[in-house]
Amino acid sequence: MSTERASYGKSFWISMAVIFLTQAFLAVFMLYPSVLRDQGFSLGLSGWLMSVFNLCSTLGRPLGARATERLGIRTTLLWTSGLVAVFTMPLAFTEHPLLLLFLRGTGGVFWGISMVAISSYQGLSIPAARRGSAYAWIAVAYVLPQVTLFPLADWFASSRILTAYFLLAAAVEAAIVLVAAPLPPLRRAESSQEEPKEWGRWSELPSLPGFRAVLATMFLFAFVNASTLQYLPAFLSMRGYSPSVFIVPNAMTAIALRLVAFRIMDRIDRRRVIGSIIAAMGFILAFLPFAPGRGWYVAGGLFYGVVMGMCFPIVLALMPDLFPERLRPKGISLCLFAIDLGFILSPFFLGYGGQIFGLGRTLSVTGVLGLIGGALLHFAWNGKKRAGP
Repeated sequence: MSTERASYGKSFWISMAVIFLTQAFLAVFMLYPSVLRDQGFSLGLSGWLMSVFNLCSTLGRPLGARATERLGIRTTLLWTSGLVAVFTMPLAFTEHPLLLLFLRGTGGVFWGISMVAISSYQGLSIPAARRGSAYAWIAVAYVLPQVTLFPLADWFASSRILTAYFLLAAAVEAAIVLVAAPLPPLRRAESSQEEPKEWGRWSELPSLPGFRAVLATMFLFAFVNASTLQYLPAFLSMRGYSPSVFIVPNAMTAIALRLVAFRIMDRIDRRRVIGSIIAAMGFILAFLPFAPGRGWYVAGGLFYGVVMGMCFPIVLALMPDLFPERLRPKGISLCLFAIDLGFILSPFFLGYGGQIFGLGRTLSVTGVLGLIGGALLHFAWNGKKRAGP
C-alpha cells in the first residue's frame, strides 16, 4: 500500500510539473497580441496568428489519442514537447507573416498532442475518490505561471526584449523533456488487476449521458476565458495599463482559493454548479471594459480569480467523470477539442470585432454571450440530472 501511494505521489507531482510548464508556455503567449501590435500587425492578423496555434492544436487532439494508445503516453509527451520548443525558437528571428503562421501552426499540432498525453495520464492515474481535490491542485499548476513567469514575460514584451520573450516560451517547453523523463509507467484499471482487452470506439461516445452538454461546457468556458486572458491584456495596454494589474490578482486569487478549498472539490456537485460559474465569468467580462480606472481592474482580477478558480478544476474533473476508462483517451481528446475550438474562435471574434466595433465593446459582448450561455448550461445540466440516472 505504501509503495502504491509513493508511486501515485511521484506520478502526480511530475504530472503537475508538466502541466505547469505547458501552461507557462500559454501564459507567455497571452501577451502575443500586444507584442504583435507593437510590431505593427493589425488586430485581424493577430487574430489569425493566435487562432492558427489553437486550430492546429485542435487538429492534433485526435492524433494525440492515437499516439498515446500506440506509442505510449511518456514517449508521446517527450517527443511532442521537444518539437514545440524547436518550432517556437524561430519566432524570435522573423516577422514574415506566412513563416509566423507556419511556425505557430506546427507548434500548435505538437502542443495539442502533448496535452492529450498528459491529460490522459492524469485521467487514468488519479483515483475517482481523489479526483476533485487532485484536479484542484492540478488547476493550481495551470494558473501558477501567471503569477511567476507572466510578469517576467510582460517585462520582456514591454521592454521590447523580444528575443528573450520568445526564448522564454521555448525554454519552458524544452524543460518538459527533462521533467517528464522519470514519469512512472501507468497502472491502468483502478478496480481490476487485468488490462482492458481493447480501447473503446469513437462511435460509442455520443450515446453517453451528458456527452453533448460536456462538450458545450468545455467550449463556452474556453471561449470566455480565452477572450479574457488573451485580449483583455491588449485592451489594458491600449488604455495605458500594464496587463499584470488584472492577470496577477486573478491568478493569485485562483491559486489561493484552490489551495484553501481543494477538499471541497471532492464533495461539490460539479454538474449542478458549472453553468452558474461560467455565467459569473461572463458577467465580469461584460463589465470590465467599462471600468473607470486601475483599481477596478485589480478588483475585477480578484473577482474573476474567484469564479475561474472554482470553474477550471470543475471543468478538468468533468472529463474523467463522464467517460469510462476504456473511452477516456478519446473522450478527453474530444473535450480538449471543444476547448481548443473556443480558443480558435475567440481570437477571430475579438480580432475582427475589435477592428470594426472596438476591442472594449467586443469584449463586453463576449461577456454577455458567456452570461447567457452559462445560464442555458445550468438548466441543461440540472435537467439531465433530474431526468437521468
